[in-house]
Amino acid sequence: MVNRPVNSDGMTGLLVTTAPFTLPKHTLEVGAAVITENSHVPDFTVTTYPLLVAYGLSSSEIALRSAFVDIKSADATKSRGAGDTTISYKWNFRKQREYSNAPAVSLFLTGILPTGDKSEGTNTVDHWGARLGLSIGSEVALEDYTLGLYADGQIAVQDLSDSNARDRKQLFNAGILLPISKYRNLQMLVEYNAMGGEDVSHQFETNYTAVTYGIRLVNERFNLTFGAQFKHNLTAGREDSSKVFSMMSVKL
Repeated sequence: MVNRPVNSDGMTGLLVTTAPFTLPKHTLEVGAAVITENSHVPDFTVTTYPLLVAYGLSSSEIALRSAFVDIKSADATKSRGAGDTTISYKWNFRKQREYSNAPAVSLFLTGILPTGDKSEGTNTVDHWGARLGLSIGSEVALEDYTLGLYADGQIAVQDLSDSNARDRKQLFNAGILLPISKYRNLQMLVEYNAMGGEDVSHQFETNYTAVTYGIRLVNERFNLTFGAQFKHNLTAGREDSSKVFSMMSVKL
């Protein structure tokens, strides 16, 4: 079953990992998700409700992600509001040829717009942000199954004109996708995720390594994915945390 739905950033991929493949030309995909992160030290719960829209072009795709954010802290205070908006472009400049295991390669660029509510603390950037990434992946035929292997690396910058808020960091994601049912419409995914180099500590974002796993139900146009992520936070004073993902999308 070939269906490459959008990930939590709005581009085609797994839950977090960006795949090098793109949506077919003139294909519109609309998705929605609920992502909840729980932490005990510091004690908070952040629930994000992203809306995802992607459109396929010739060997490329564009994606838009906006979100509503709900934050609950240990002292019972609550804040909620709009999150930041991202616009992404992915170019698949090296395709995987039919019957070949040689990987496809894509370049992608993401811009982050400061639409988050600063007074409520639901923003991640103060002025602007950007990420530049490279994605590589291959879909390997194994008898009656296809194993997907994907990885991406990104360099992220934000607010470089502001000495108090500017930051640079690196992100790395890698994952596999494997059909586990007779008709290949039920799939299992496992990912490794990491972020490092962050200098400006954000209340809900730190340097980390993580393992993400999930189950995906697909047909040619519909996708339903459930997953969980276990984060090992690398910043002093932060204990490990966990995330839960629920996502669905439809190709129009």
